[in-house]
Amino acid sequence: MAVLLFVSCEEKKKPVVQPVVNIQPLDEIPGIFEAHGTIGDGTSMNVLEFINDDGDTLYITVNGQAVMGGVHVGDEMEMIYNVTEDDNIASVAVNLTALQHLWSQRGQNGREQSLELNSGGRASTYDMAIDYDSWQGKDGLLLLHSPKKLGDECPAVVDTFEIMQLTADSLVLMNGNLVTEFERYN
Repeated sequence: MAVLLFVSCEEKKKPVVQPVVNIQPLDEIPGIFEAHGTIGDGTSMNVLEFINDDGDTLYITVNGQAVMGGVHVGDEMEMIYNVTEDDNIASVAVNLTALQHLWSQRGQNGREQSLELNSGGRASTYDMAIDYDSWQGKDGLLLLHSPKKLGDECPAVVDTFEIMQLTADSLVLMNGNLVTEFERYN
């Protein structure tokens, strides 16, 4: 009887079918990437020749809304782009060279206050309530760093701003619900 029970249990088992797994190389998976580099001279109206920091040349499709600060050969750029099967498409591109100026605005007290962004990531403020000593473009955002004061136990502050507009004479930043507008005079 025990043998009959064992045999009947064996007959009910079905073979296990292993699923087919296709492994796709990581460099062929479409996705979103961030890159830093310069604008090449092969740039056209809709395609940006982008030379990243590793020396690789990428051709990225752009539209006017995706590029903050314009496209000028040789300018430094920070970019977020989407890689699809057919194309590389910029979702956000910030011309870091266009950010490097003295930006001014009228403060609440009516006095002019300024933010200066220099090459090499140096920043200075004039008559502003907060001091910044460095800046960087990252993920389509402007990060402004406050210096850590000697003897201060608090860490240095990093304020993050979304770049809403960047033109030859206008910079509009947003931090939460606060919108800050600057003009360029130089």
